[in-house]
Amino acid sequence: MGFDWEKAVGVPPRADDAGRSRMQLASVNGGGGDGTGGGDADLRISKTPWTSASGVADELHTATNNGLTDLKEASTGLAGGTERFDSTAALNEIRATWDARLTAVRDECGRLHGTLAKTGKHFGEVDQHVGGRVGGVHVGNRPDWAR
Repeated sequence: MGFDWEKAVGVPPRADDAGRSRMQLASVNGGGGDGTGGGDADLRISKTPWTSASGVADELHTATNNGLTDLKEASTGLAGGTERFDSTAALNEIRATWDARLTAVRDECGRLHGTLAKTGKHFGEVDQHVGGRVGGVHVGNRPDWAR
């Protein structure tokens, strides 16, 4: 029983992808299918993607905060002399929604920055701890499943 792309996605696969589209775990090499696993024997955990994503979230937090400041500065004094224009009322309404959206994005990026940084730190510590504990265990050249 194979994966029915059209049923799952609602459109047929592209003709140039026929026979080449496969789903597989990122940690498994292309040789699987024979029941022997085919993957890498070592599980590797890295803090790098987490700390990198944390840095991007922090940059987005800063950029969004700067955008909010620019938006507020640009709209300062807007009402002066234009109170009765319909466009001024519409602009104020739109600005309020953008202010709320940008504030939510800024706050979420700030939250993600901290969470991702903690996760990266945790994975780095776990990797070192586990590596230190199992480093002295000799299991021979054959994995457990092959014994």
